[in-house]
Amino acid sequence: KDIPGTSAISPGSSKECAPDSESPSGAGEADYCRRILVRDAKGTIREIVLPKGLDLDRPKRTRTSFTAEQLYRLELEFQRCQYVVGRERTELARQLNLSETQVR
Repeated sequence: KDIPGTSAISPGSSKECAPDSESPSGAGEADYCRRILVRDAKGTIREIVLPKGLDLDRPKRTRTSFTAEQLYRLELEFQRCQYVVGRERTELARQLNLSETQVR
């Protein structure tokens, strides 16, 4: 998968991490990472180590843009109680027209 500002060498250039003598992390590395070869804008080839579970094809979620009033209320609630849970969280979300997930 392409990374902004870089380009992959070829579709087959990705390879699973394998323990090697150059790897400081040793044998456990093969269980949770993969290596991808990329070419940067200058043409230099680099190897990037990424977690296997990283889904590069999944679209990123959009960041919530809070209004000034929402920020003010959320900051007030945070000063009063850092963890808003239960009915308070549900009510605050309803009052601010946000989801409960956004009121964290």
